[in-house]
Amino acid sequence: MHALRELVLGARLAFRAGRSRGTGLVRTALTALGIGLAVAGLLLVFASGNGLQERLDRVAGRTAVTASAGEPSLAYLEVPSSYRGSELTAVYLHPEHGDAPVPPGLDALPAPGEVVVSPALSALLDSDGGALLRPRFAETHIAGTIGDEGVAEPGELRYYVGAGPDLREAGSVESVGGFGVPSGALSLGPFLTFLLAIAGAVLVSPLLVFLASSGGLAVADAERRLSALRLVGADVGQIRRIAAAESLVGALTGLVLAGGLFLAGRPLVAAADLGGLSLFPEAMVPPWPVTVLVSALAPVVTVGSALAGLRHVIVEPLGVVRESATTQHRRGGWRVALVAVGVALFFPDVWFGVDERSGASAVFAGAGSMVLLVGVPVLVPWLVERGVRRLRGGRPSWQLGIRRLQLDIGTPARVAAGVTVVLAGAVALQALFGGLADRDERKSELAYVTTTESEQRVRELVAGAPGVTPTGPWEFRLDPAVPEAAEHLRNGLAPLGWRVSVYRDADRDGEANTAGTLAALLGTASTFTLLLAGANLLVLTSAQVMQRRAAFAALRATGVPEGVLARSLLWQNGVPVCLGVVVASAVGLGTAALVGRLLGVSVQPSWLVVGGYSAASVLLVLAVTGASLVTLRAAVRDGLPRGG
Repeated sequence: MHALRELVLGARLAFRAGRSRGTGLVRTALTALGIGLAVAGLLLVFASGNGLQERLDRVAGRTAVTASAGEPSLAYLEVPSSYRGSELTAVYLHPEHGDAPVPPGLDALPAPGEVVVSPALSALLDSDGGALLRPRFAETHIAGTIGDEGVAEPGELRYYVGAGPDLREAGSVESVGGFGVPSGALSLGPFLTFLLAIAGAVLVSPLLVFLASSGGLAVADAERRLSALRLVGADVGQIRRIAAAESLVGALTGLVLAGGLFLAGRPLVAAADLGGLSLFPEAMVPPWPVTVLVSALAPVVTVGSALAGLRHVIVEPLGVVRESATTQHRRGGWRVALVAVGVALFFPDVWFGVDERSGASAVFAGAGSMVLLVGVPVLVPWLVERGVRRLRGGRPSWQLGIRRLQLDIGTPARVAAGVTVVLAGAVALQALFGGLADRDERKSELAYVTTTESEQRVRELVAGAPGVTPTGPWEFRLDPAVPEAAEHLRNGLAPLGWRVSVYRDADRDGEANTAGTLAALLGTASTFTLLLAGANLLVLTSAQVMQRRAAFAALRATGVPEGVLARSLLWQNGVPVCLGVVVASAVGLGTAALVGRLLGVSVQPSWLVVGGYSAASVLLVLAVTGASLVTLRAAVRDGLPRGG
């Protein structure tokens, strides 16, 4: 019963502590916002994975199954094409029996000359952007649209065409007896799967760092409240339970806020064009075990962070005593050893004679990358602590910021670690994808035609097409000065329907397309996490300003300019992040080089990307510092008691 009263008291303090009710509300709101951002980010990451799997399920559901002997069948021919770099797939159908199967998303098979288009293709044809595509459908009648169950994603360009009995003349036509095959897990091959696993770790680990950092906000501002409780007779156990209850209120409020942020962010993530890939918003639902785990993890981490914050604090009735800072220096030996172990894992050929072409090499590469990327958030706080320990002198703003880091390196260094692990992973993944994705950027000037028609007939159809010049049998040169030359070639050959296909080197390079899509997806996800880090850093910086409002107000009252106080916040946030950027860039490039060496993959780092992410991290600190000035002014105004 006493424990229940202590929990209720902690919950009341979460909203009413301080000189006014507003102070408690602001403190709890900041804690809830930090937790809400981190939890919503975690849910969006896992929901995106579920959305990708649901996309695979849709593709599996419409996959054609070869007809058995005597089974009603459908002549089925899938012809890939493209429009302005986007995949455009035509599927030609002709029933070989009266009860032939119907593809998912169609109510009935289209008659010869009829076309059923996907919703995205229908919208494109009706828009100005589809003006150059409409000539391909000039000799057909659009009879309807494909249902959602028949398209893999909202933006897919796909259409079904009714064909005549002559469809059987196509060499690659299939006799289909039904649709739907078992859907397997996401499979991209050993190398790309390994990279995707690393990317998942890169996206999730900083969010966990932010979650833990947000959990300690309330306790850092609790000295006066805890001392007052000790003064009225509360013992150490009661103090801890009250502090836990107070942080638990912030965590539960953060979970409610996370639900709203998740629902608001889901359509934005689903609609993002990730290398030509989009998702259905309703498919972005995190698996229920993950939802339960994250929902339980947030209060546990929050309360654990709050209790850990009291570990080096002795609460007495007349004040709070913190243990000497000299006893709290981080030990660096095991951190450096962790990085050394990560590097050593990339040399299984030296230690164990593992062949680089074997699957074991990919396992070692994955383990080494994981250890190195875990080493970034572990190493950065220790390096920052050692870097600022002996700094002395400088301008007043520098001294204030550095002194604050020397006294309490924890929160700024943890947030810097969360930012830099994103940077390290983004740099490593970009360098590894560069060797594959760059091939997707080749602008081939040659196009090749495969058809059952005569060469003379083909040349007659494309005669006068802008930017198209015959260079040999079934080969055409596309003038680089005419960007739409490939589309004009396809439009000219459109009357041949299924009898013709147009290919370019870039269209054939499926691995490059996959790599390009994944590179875009991971780049967008890394940018999202970086922005989330900025929002979290703003929350934590604002909370720190609120916690130190009395000190800021006292400094301002003694004549310290507000600009000096603002710049001290800049140094306090900027020094850890800048040092982390250097470490993260080195770790990211080093990881990519080691993976490339072990797996025999070309490593092509883009210094523009490395510089862009590094500059974005630094600009993030500048933006956060500027945004926190509002909180600083409020703290300076309200930090000292009013009255004579």
